Amino acid sequence: MREWLSAHARTQPIHYRKIAEALDRKAASVSASLSIEKSKAEEDNRPPYFVRVGPGLYQYNDLYEGAVDADLTEVRKKADEFTLATRNELRHRIAELDLDGFQQLAEIVLLNIRARVEDATVERKNNRTVVWTISWRDDGGSSPVVVHARKCRYDEEIENDTILEIRGSLPSYQANQGVLITNGVVTDDAKREALGYAGAAFSVPPVHLMDIEIILNVLLESRTGVRERRVEVLLPDDEFWERLSSQD
Repeated sequence: MREWLSAHARTQPIHYRKIAEALDRKAASVSASLSIEKSKAEEDNRPPYFVRVGPGLYQYNDLYEGAVDADLTEVRKKADEFTLATRNELRHRIAELDLDGFQQLAEIVLLNIRARVEDATVERKNNRTVVWTISWRDDGGSSPVVVHARKCRYDEEIENDTILEIRGSLPSYQANQGVLITNGVVTDDAKREALGYAGAAFSVPPVHLMDIEIILNVLLESRTGVRERRVEVLLPDDEFWERLSSQD
């Protein structure tokens, strides 16, 4: 009956005798089912799946769906805990990569921010950093962008000097913006510097930051480097048990 009310009595109330007729049940049986649901809802401290709006008139209660969703709160909380544990595990795994592995990871990140990775040129590479020149897909490839992929130790901080180094390299490539991809943690001062106006009276080119948290977001949202597991959750079918309980 809950499903029938959901489909037919969301906007207009319906008399229980018409409900009985539609379900091919006796009116007394429907009345008993409604009484049982009301009592059960009180016991479970939740709204019933119907609202009585007048003598014999019943309408589907939208608040019931929110209450059912609340039953899954603990499941969602546990899923969030698993995801947080996965983020922490990925932080460690990224920190353990060598520069070649981190370079491949950075290319995946660039693909997800619509960079023309296939046309990227590696300008230089040392024991901690890979520097590319790339362009964005959205601007037709007309403006070169300098990308620094900086491999760090776990939770290593990125200071202002890294931002200044990237910005200082832009004129050499006729670029007007830079990108830093790093598994490090960018300090607040470095973030302000990256915006391009850290207290200066004139505008300087921005440096877009993709630190460890953004890298993790990209990996999880694109389902890269992780496996998705779906969990089947079984809940009581109130309609089924209601039918058994109200048999004449």
